[in-house]
Amino acid sequence: MLPLRTLLDPLADLLLGLRRVSPAQWALRLIGAAGMMLALMGALPMGLFANFLTVLVTLLVGGLLLIQMILPDTDLGIGGPLLVLLALAGQEDLSPLRAGGVGLALLASHAAFALAATTPAHGVLEPAVWRLGLRSLLPVLALAVLGAVVVLAVSGLRLGPWTLVVGILAAIGLFVAVLPRAR
Repeated sequence: MLPLRTLLDPLADLLLGLRRVSPAQWALRLIGAAGMMLALMGALPMGLFANFLTVLVTLLVGGLLLIQMILPDTDLGIGGPLLVLLALAGQEDLSPLRAGGVGLALLASHAAFALAATTPAHGVLEPAVWRLGLRSLLPVLALAVLGAVVVLAVSGLRLGPWTLVVGILAAIGLFVAVLPRAR
């Protein structure tokens, strides 16, 4: 059996490290958490605790969000948005306005957590860092608006199964366009 000290020391070190996180970092993390919770509430309009499945999704997203608040650059951060999108995709009465609102909240959450993950957790963030982060967000916003316009334009059309190939190619193109480049 392991001594209690070997289990508690890493947890205590992690909690002490959170005390040194800058206020700007906490603001970014809180914006990310607020965006994720707004997206979750938009994806579950019947309520976060309406039935067993919504309780399960809420608890999983909450747990993953807590982990991402402590470690903003963790790979587990993709789990929350995926759960929100799965909850949204399983609904029959989804309006474009609600889907767009959830997408916008997810985009805000992702942008805040991405900036929190790529900037130092300690110290003061200079205005140049904020400008660089916003400049990096502009192409993503432009692609999001373009994607929303395309989706709204073709939403009334009845398309064949061949459009799945076009959609997959468009998704690959989007990933290539927004992935960071080696400098």
